[in-house]
Amino acid sequence: MSPQGAGAQRIIDACDRMQDVAWSSGMAKGLWTGDDVKDFVWVMVYTGLRISDVGLFHMNRLKGNEVFLRAKKNGGEVFAYIPDWLRDRLTTRAMPCGVRPFIVGQSDRLETVTDMWRRKINKVFDLAGRFEDTPTPHRFRHTFARILLQRDVPVADVADLLGDDEDTVKDHYARWVPERQARLTKILKDAFDDKPKPKLVPIRAAASERR
Repeated sequence: MSPQGAGAQRIIDACDRMQDVAWSSGMAKGLWTGDDVKDFVWVMVYTGLRISDVGLFHMNRLKGNEVFLRAKKNGGEVFAYIPDWLRDRLTTRAMPCGVRPFIVGQSDRLETVTDMWRRKINKVFDLAGRFEDTPTPHRFRHTFARILLQRDVPVADVADLLGDDEDTVKDHYARWVPERQARLTKILKDAFDDKPKPKLVPIRAAASERR
């Protein structure tokens, strides 16, 4: 039950080492824990939703094992599938927290909620140790895209799930998947393997070069 990749596993493990943090909004108070961050991260990884969308996540998005992502401009709706265990964690979380299970305190202002969760996730990044690139919460959206591309999901479908266009996916996500390039290289190699191979001959220099 963890995102794919060693770096992502380090982040999940760091959640387990995180100390509880007390919060108070003046109208309410409580604790947030590593499990809170872990649930948040899992939702980002399994849905590809942005940090702001998960911060304001409403339980009416959840339909069985499917999470509503967005309505398409040309009609229809896009959903992401989540496993039973994550569905159950969200449902259990909503019991004490309400229909917006990731809002802590009374504020549902987009900027406030997003900033709060960004700070929480950054604490986990610090606990996870040094990364080659400075991690940001957006990396989990990248993880979602990478997992799909590694499974040879068509770029058009990945773009549909992310709410991006195909060019954006190709520019920002496909290049992060070395397995995809290795597969394409093998396809091209196999495709031309049985084609006639010209005999190599020395290329004579042009007359102007022999002077």
